[in-house]
Amino acid sequence: MMYTVLVADDNDDTRQMFQTLLAAKGYRVIEASDGEQAVEFIQLENPGLVLLDLGLPRLNGLNVIHRLRKDLGLIAVPLVVITGYDHHFDTAVAAGCDDYLVKPIDFDRLDAILDYYVPITAKAMSA
Repeated sequence: MMYTVLVADDNDDTRQMFQTLLAAKGYRVIEASDGEQAVEFIQLENPGLVLLDLGLPRLNGLNVIHRLRKDLGLIAVPLVVITGYDHHFDTAVAAGCDDYLVKPIDFDRLDAILDYYVPITAKAMSA
């Protein structure tokens, strides 16, 4: 089984970097460039993990978390905030995110998050 990771970020380069990195690790990657699109894709695709930028257009990351957790009751989907600002940690956690990554991305930390939330059997499949 190939796990799906949704990367929701309005920066094309950031999405491409995650696409390349995660695909090389064996994940299926889908991308959203705004918050409305992220909510739609999460409902349609049921990803194993969402990497969610806070500064998204149309619906910011905190509002995406609120809509998913409170309005839609999607508790099981792990949401990991990715942002350039570490001072939003408490707000993001209070909103319902599961974890937090600060840009520039610490790739060892990303690997730990991936192993925790979507322990990929694709590692064995790609070995």
